[in-house]
Amino acid sequence: MTTKRKISVATRVQLVRTALLAASVAASGSALAQAAWDMAVAWPPGNFHTKNAIAYAEAVDKATNGQVKITVKAGGQLGLKGPESMRAVRDGIVPLAEYNAPQQVGDAPIFGLEALPYLADDYAQLRTLHNVIRPEYDKVFAKFGQKMLYMVPWPNQYIFTKTAVARTADVKDMKVRTTDRNTSELVKAIGMVPVQMTFADMMPALASGALGGVTTSGATAVDSRFWEHLKFAYKTNHIWSSNVLAVNLGAYAKLTPDQRAVMEKVARDLEPGFWKISEEDDSKSVSTVRERGMTVAPAAAPLHADLQKAGVAMQEDFAKRIGDPVPVLLKDYRSRVKK
Repeated sequence: MTTKRKISVATRVQLVRTALLAASVAASGSALAQAAWDMAVAWPPGNFHTKNAIAYAEAVDKATNGQVKITVKAGGQLGLKGPESMRAVRDGIVPLAEYNAPQQVGDAPIFGLEALPYLADDYAQLRTLHNVIRPEYDKVFAKFGQKMLYMVPWPNQYIFTKTAVARTADVKDMKVRTTDRNTSELVKAIGMVPVQMTFADMMPALASGALGGVTTSGATAVDSRFWEHLKFAYKTNHIWSSNVLAVNLGAYAKLTPDQRAVMEKVARDLEPGFWKISEEDDSKSVSTVRERGMTVAPAAAPLHADLQKAGVAMQEDFAKRIGDPVPVLLKDYRSRVKK
């Protein structure tokens, strides 16, 4: 025979108190909707895009009183390569990532629009271009289950080489690293041999002597210590290429409306300053590579003319190949900048 043990009144009171406390803690945690996210970033810690991402994470932490904590995993710590980033965010492999938009053209061809050669001459024209294209970009991000929080360009572009370049013939058959389809087509049009590869793959290729040059910004030249492998830097500013910070919509929906509003406001408030940092970074990077012994100069007139000629032809080819809404977007942009 089993004897049922009676629970004393004091014990019952204690159990009720414990249950109420647990419920209160659970409710409090739910109300705060705390999140701890890792942000995937391919660039090294010293790169200005990485520093921007860290500044954003810190600002969000402060503005949400620690309810949304973002840890920036720089230098590809999470194992993602640039062209994989948009899919990784879509599939929830990472809750958010800072990545280069034109590298995603395999999934989103319209992202090649910003990187059309010689479409925008300077930061002012680039801002106008972004005003035109961002609503369409937002639709693509939504299709891929994510939301863009901010968009910041890389600085002016260069062709870095081992040997001096005085004319177009000097780059014939030169193997050069590129990051996107548009740049690959552009350099191929002037006789170079494009080798499209990620930041992580570029350094071993340079060290082994497999490349004769690299198309990129001064920021990447400093990050990668180009002066150890290359001697010349020719400013071409042939394309613009922007990075975006995008968050998975499923993860985003788990935050409260107020927390989402804060994240978006922080992004809006910080983005203009991030653009300013991009502009300033070019002069700093150029000074650094010069100090390290590299020769920096404008591209030779014949080379620049051939690049521009090929670039203008690519703009029209892109519009025909991609179709709507690209022709309308280009017409709108050109009318705004009178180009």
